Formats: sequence, C-alpha cells, structure tokens
Amino acid sequence: MISIIFLDILCLINIIYFKGVIALKKLTALIGLYIAKNLFSTLFSILNDIKKGNKSKFHPNALYLEKDDKLNGKKILFLGSSITYGAASHGVSFVEFLKEESKVDTTKEAISGTTLAGLEKNSYVQRIKKEDLKKNYYDLIICQLSTNDSRFKKALGEISLDYELENFNTETTIGAMEYIISYAKNTWNTPVLFYTCIRKSDPYYEHLINVLYKLKDKWDIEILDVWNNMEANDLKKYDKTLFADDAHPTLKGYRYVYFPLFKEKIKCIFS
Repeated sequence: MISIIFLDILCLINIIYFKGVIALKKLTALIGLYIAKNLFSTLFSILNDIKKGNKSKFHPNALYLEKDDKLNGKKILFLGSSITYGAASHGVSFVEFLKEESKVDTTKEAISGTTLAGLEKNSYVQRIKKEDLKKNYYDLIICQLSTNDSRFKKALGEISLDYELENFNTETTIGAMEYIISYAKNTWNTPVLFYTCIRKSDPYYEHLINVLYKLKDKWDIEILDVWNNMEANDLKKYDKTLFADDAHPTLKGYRYVYFPLFKEKIKCIFS
C-alpha cells in the first residue's frame, strides 16, 4: 500500500513539475542519489563509531593491573567464536583484559564463525579435545554460547537423561553443550562457566539460553548471562561506540561491558 502511494506521489510530482518521462528519469536519479548519500552517511557514521571505540586508550594495559588473589595466576581456558576472539577489535577481547589487568593465565581457543555442534575440526566440541589442551590443568573452563549454530542450521537436539560422554549427539547444539560440560568435568575436574552474548532479538538464541539454565540444574554449571543483563544492554543502547554491530564489541565495549562482568563473575566462582 505504501509503495503504491509512493509511486502515485512520484507521478503527481512528474505531472506538476517535470512534465514528461525524461524528467521522471531525472527525478528517479535524484532520489537514487539521495538514498546513496544517506547510506554512505550511515556507513561513515558506523565506521567512525567503531574507530572511536577501538582507540588505543581502551586497549588492555598492565598499568591497570589489579592484585587480587581470587584472579591472579588462575589458569582459565576460553572456548568460543567471534565474541571470545575479538572480531571487531583486532583480535583483542575480554580474555586479553583478564590477562593484562587481572593477571589471569589465559588459554584462548577462539575462532570466529564457528559452532558448538558439528564434526568439523573447528567446531567447539572438536577443538576442546585437542591434545595440547588435554595435557594442561585449568582452574576454570569458560565457553561462549554460540550465536552461530542457528545460522549454520545445526539441529537443536534435546537434553539427555544420560551423563556418559559417549552418549551425547555432538551433531546437535544441545548434545555438543552437554559433551563439552561432561568432557571438562572428566578431563580437568574443574568448574564450567557458559556465557551468553548481547545481540539483536533472536527467538532461537533466547530458547537456547532457556535450555542452558536447565543444563545448569542438571550439571551444576555456572552462567554469566550477558544477554539478559539490563545494565549492559542499556550501555549498548546509549553509546554507539561500544559495539561495531548488534553483537561484536569494540575495545571500549570489552573494557566497559564484558570485562567488568567477567571479572566479577570469576571472583564469585573462586570465593
């Protein structure tokens, strides 16, 4: 309906002011130019916000090192994709902040665009089984609740009644989550923390978070629910330099949103 009205207005403008097909083509060209200009302006604004959010002053800095026995020297394995990696901040994420400013001994196993589930070598469930990781000891395993599984059409699966590692279907997202939890507990006998990510409204991801809370009851895992953190979402809403898009933080976003939340949560786990 709106498009029909818009076309009618175009025709009326053409009749009154331009009188002819040639003039209408000129009008169409002008409208196209106007749209292109606005798109360019929007893109420039977004890129400028990202640049501001990635200024060097927001970078992890050892001068801000906080001496805290609950964090200093703790060995933590981080398993995830783009948010854990730092895709919009040149490969720097909350992991580097914890390393530089809280003296956490970090192992970062993060590859952008990867899924929890799958037989692919870069899926979470395959990477956690790397031999060089297995040989080490970790005080805590932190896993990102992937936003990629739905995008790559991974089957959701369901929570199993089982606890045995070999009985989980790792080609499903929930099966992979249970496998990772079970593997971590069997291999390192250490706490497991899953964290959720801020992003635009997504019914699939919201459902996955609900499943995560059910897994918490089954497996006694920890959850850092950034998705449902009202303060974090408000910060994102009012400061456009904190995130490059709906999900990926800039350095500023990691410093003021993710890093403080992780620091507080990890302290609670080790208290």
